[in-house]
Amino acid sequence: MLFFESWFELFRVAVTAVIAYVLCIALVSLFGKRSAAKMNIFDWMVTVAMGSILGSAVLLKDVVILEVALALFMLLLLQYLFTLWSVKSSTFKRFMNKSPTLLFYDGKFIRPNLVKERVTDDEVRTCIRAQGYTSEEAVLAVVLEPSGEVSVLPAHTSPYHPPSLEDRVLKSVKKH
Repeated sequence: MLFFESWFELFRVAVTAVIAYVLCIALVSLFGKRSAAKMNIFDWMVTVAMGSILGSAVLLKDVVILEVALALFMLLLLQYLFTLWSVKSSTFKRFMNKSPTLLFYDGKFIRPNLVKERVTDDEVRTCIRAQGYTSEEAVLAVVLEPSGEVSVLPAHTSPYHPPSLEDRVLKSVKKH
């Protein structure tokens, strides 16, 4: 039974996978693009939970499609309501959406922010190198975004990084 139980079980897995996939695509389409985005921790959590539900639906015998549909629908509905509340309520928005954090600015590491976000100097340097910069002097700022991604802003201005963009990002980060 380790490699093969029955042809019926293989058929059940194949049919369940197709139905669960189509169901997930339909529900994500119904609830909009944000349902599949990695915009914040709540979006990420829904994405991971949807994967777990789909995996369980396909592989576990005692999970039925109606339960899968309800679970996916409830997750997406909750995500929809939470994001709607974050648009309508500034208090809920602050709870849902974290601010970007300045980790490095003008040649200096921002120690309190590094400690708060549990990021090391070497991790910041790795991000700088990953963006193609050969030295810290080539970088004006490194920002940890609310999505968990790291933005590296160059020290020089170019057509691709106009000062107005840098100014807006840095003002936003500094005030938080």
